Order: sequence, then structure tokens, then C-alpha cells
Amino acid sequence: MPAKTLTQTLEELQSFGHKRLRRSTRVPDPAPLIVRLLGPCKTLAVEQRVSGVAFQLCGVTDSAAPFTITCLLHSPAGKAILTTAEQAVAELLCEGRTLAQVASLRGVSLNTVKSQVRQVFRKLNVDSRVALVRQLSP
Repeated sequence: MPAKTLTQTLEELQSFGHKRLRRSTRVPDPAPLIVRLLGPCKTLAVEQRVSGVAFQLCGVTDSAAPFTITCLLHSPAGKAILTTAEQAVAELLCEGRTLAQVASLRGVSLNTVKSQVRQVFRKLNVDSRVALVRQLSP
């Protein structure tokens, strides 16, 4: 049996979402297709995020053209690290708000916001707003 091309594997994998299955029909396992698709890829980067783990893979298509793909494995417990107040502060910081604006919008003191920002940075292991945005973005 000849090896399937990358394009054929992708098409087969995409067809899983379009098949109508009867109740008695067993759902096909896409894992072998994903392994065939990503097996020859090399890992470029792995990054821990609040929402899960992001990793970047590189490989070569059927026509020898290089490609990269970024995948995110979601962790359902990821956002549970931050309290509701800390999540709200983090989202406002990601929007580019100043600490004073965050305090005003949240109806708390500037010192409370500073404390919450320290906690967010500590819990997410970041040291800047840029790193925070990277952590929280999908």
C-alpha cells in the first residue's frame, strides 16, 4: 500500500467532522491520522500558558515546501489558577489599561490593583505585561 501524502491525510482528517454516523456506528479514531500527519515534524518550541501548553512544529509538505504549525492543548484547570478578581485585572491589563484605569473601572484602590497584579504575575510566572498577554492569548 503506497504511503499517503500530507494532503490526503489532511483531507481524510477533515472528513471526520463531516461524516454523519448512525447511533450504532463506532466513531473512527483520528489518532493514527494525526500521528501520520505530525510524525515527521520537529518541535520548534514549547510554551506553558494559563490555558494549556502551546507548541510549534515544523515539517515539509509533499512538494518539499516547509511549513510550521502551532498547536494549543487546552487545560480545563488552567484558568482556575487566578481568582475572579485577578482574571478581571489581567484582562484589563491585556487591553492596555493603566493601573489607575483598572482601579477606577473595578472600583477598588490603586494599592489593591497593584497587589492583584503582583499576584497575577507571580501565579503565571511572568515579569511583564507583554509576557502576560502571551500567556493569556490562545
